[in-house]
Amino acid sequence: MKKLLALAIVLSFLIAGCGQEETILEHQEGIIVSIKELSNGINQILVVPNILHEDISNKTLDELTKLAREKGGAYYSFEIEKYAALQVGTHVIVYWDGSQLDSNPPQRRLDKLDIISK
Repeated sequence: MKKLLALAIVLSFLIAGCGQEETILEHQEGIIVSIKELSNGINQILVVPNILHEDISNKTLDELTKLAREKGGAYYSFEIEKYAALQVGTHVIVYWDGSQLDSNPPQRRLDKLDIISK
């Protein structure tokens, strides 16, 4: 009987350990207001939520960065070949793992991107 109990306990741990771990990603919807190429084949987009296309026209990079700070925007880094067709003004949903660099606006690694409209 003890052997059956021990076997049942071991099997329950094995079954629980084999379960797939689901990664939950954070997300933000907004408009790409800036795209810049960094080193080593990395690009960075600045995404600002809750703005209109008119809010970004005729603005300098400094003004766009200030707008991003005020509206809770963030920089997202990714490999250039992954999203080569992105353009300023594109409405997107960006996904990241929840970690970020403490800058203002914060810097995050882009895990996934959905294009809403161009």
